[in-house]
Amino acid sequence: MRQAKTIYDCLFEARRELPSPEAEILTATALGVDKSTFYAFPEQPVSNKAAKRHEDWLARRMNGEPFAYIRGEKEFWGLDLIINPDVLVPRPETETLIECALSLIDKESEVLDLGTGSGAIALALAQETKATITAVDIQPECVDLCTLNADRLGLHVTVSLSDWFTHISSSFDLIVSNPPYIATNDPHLTNDGLAFEPLIALHGGIDGLESIQTIVKESPAYLRSGGHLLIEHGYDQREQVTSLFAAYGFTTIENTPDISGTLRVCSGTKP
Repeated sequence: MRQAKTIYDCLFEARRELPSPEAEILTATALGVDKSTFYAFPEQPVSNKAAKRHEDWLARRMNGEPFAYIRGEKEFWGLDLIINPDVLVPRPETETLIECALSLIDKESEVLDLGTGSGAIALALAQETKATITAVDIQPECVDLCTLNADRLGLHVTVSLSDWFTHISSSFDLIVSNPPYIATNDPHLTNDGLAFEPLIALHGGIDGLESIQTIVKESPAYLRSGGHLLIEHGYDQREQVTSLFAAYGFTTIENTPDISGTLRVCSGTKP
């Protein structure tokens, strides 16, 4: 009779293929054990079901699939969000957008999140403020997932289907977006796990600026006087995005770096 695998056996297998910290997280999560058990009782046997799940998860991760999709969850701004392949995996650099937005919001603010995906940005702002938050996405699957995350977290966000501003009729004090901004021929589209993520959330046209230009061009019609637009962009797009903001009449244009020091967020004010 085959001897049952132990926690240590599973961890040893993972460490052969993955960096140690990632191997530990994947193993503990797949086996459903907490850290105290994980480290104190490595010889504890695991069930066949748990061992099979660990084997499957390890194979998927080795194939390049993001761990967030494998696990079905991703932490962002302290929120545990349900994630699936219909939406982009939230990234730490997007928290820069949250920080910028929070500096502009008060309890009377009305905020629009364009291309909400999992709802990461909208829900982070809803957690931190009493502002009125509206989130839209072109994909019904994203609308459903954002709604699910909002309900699960007990946060109030109005979520609806819209291709950018197509079904928007209100005006706002702040518009935020992390739109698709990767260019057609950018090799990153097939590297770093991006091949598993939805192309519609990544591909920004030939130069990566198609969606950004649409948002910057159309936003003034939906912003109140003195309202602000915040957009996350690519690591090498600061000059082009800043020029777009200026071309469409925004003032007080600023660029803010992300946690790595890369200029990542462009902001502007409607006169």
